[in-house]
Amino acid sequence: MEREEWSVPLKRASKKWGIPEHTILAIIYHESKFIPDARPPRSGVFGRRISSAYGYSQALDGTWVEYMQKNGLRSARRTNFADSVDFIGWYLNRSVKYLGISPRSAYDLYLAYHQGNEGYRRGSYRSKPAIQRYAKKIERTAVSYKNQIRSCSSNS
Repeated sequence: MEREEWSVPLKRASKKWGIPEHTILAIIYHESKFIPDARPPRSGVFGRRISSAYGYSQALDGTWVEYMQKNGLRSARRTNFADSVDFIGWYLNRSVKYLGISPRSAYDLYLAYHQGNEGYRRGSYRSKPAIQRYAKKIERTAVSYKNQIRSCSSNS
């Protein structure tokens, strides 16, 4: 792994939540490009943010608060890599349990991550070809990370 200090928290989150490391990394890459304090762009006349998404995971304020409450956390930060990978693992694990999505389907997991579990359940992504194409990108990136992780593991 390029950033060795990320390896331990990534492995821990993957094992804890049953979500592959490569899927977690692919989501972070496409959500924030690994920028700790990433935010969505401003829009409109007054330059308001289009959502409260923030940090590596681009977690929304309300979902982040729910994560902290349900996991007994007080000081988790969206700008902290370890906290962000744990959050993504937690969220995707909920999607696996609630929606019956395979933990190996980066495509479906991303759709649930982006649309929310209820949005995914309703199939809101079906009328959004752009988000479906984006989920395919996530899937391809996850495969690439899987191969890189496998290669790093075999070289150790």
